[in-house]
Amino acid sequence: MIDQMPFNFDDTAAPSLIVSSENELAIKWIKTWPNWPSPSRSLNIFGPTASGKSSLGRLHCQNSGARILTSLINWYPEEIKENHLILDDVIVSENWSEEALFFLYQKVLGNSGTILFISEDPISSMAWRLNDLRSRLRSVSAQEIFPLNENSIKPLLEYYFSQRQCIVPNSVLNFLLPRVRREYSYIQRLVLEIDMLSLKLKQSVSIGLVKQVLYQMSEDSTK
Repeated sequence: MIDQMPFNFDDTAAPSLIVSSENELAIKWIKTWPNWPSPSRSLNIFGPTASGKSSLGRLHCQNSGARILTSLINWYPEEIKENHLILDDVIVSENWSEEALFFLYQKVLGNSGTILFISEDPISSMAWRLNDLRSRLRSVSAQEIFPLNENSIKPLLEYYFSQRQCIVPNSVLNFLLPRVRREYSYIQRLVLEIDMLSLKLKQSVSIGLVKQVLYQMSEDSTK
């Protein structure tokens, strides 16, 4: 069986949130709400795919009652009455109308509200075409969720295996450590593939089974 998971869970955290050196500053920002700095009183949390940004958004939603939006194509003032919002997966695309973003930002700011922007890259450096929007977003406070460091790989593996109720011996985890990529999305997919193969073969997770998954994922990446 795996060892007891050495995670530090925040007492107000969502169930899927691990507190680590990579995201602890972002969590501190969430805790300071609604006292985010003027003039924007808004925050941009950004970082790699699968690094827990949306989990932080859900935590903020629990604490603030903010409304979560995953796109903003057309915006009508009467449809969005909340003064505290979470905009998840913001990127320059058709999903996020620049005119709607600008007017929404102005409305929230005028009502002394707050916006949590969640994105992979900083919103201040995105290639927005609308000058007024680009200017406003440069004033938004920002905090990165940092790339995965070596010391966090094992706890993250343990966490994902635990979430899937997949029992993995410590010897297998130690075998994996020097052989995995230091990427959140890779770790997430690796655990999924190991668990699925274990269920398919009706075998417990072993070094041999893990080798099969590592080989297949390596082959897939070269295609």
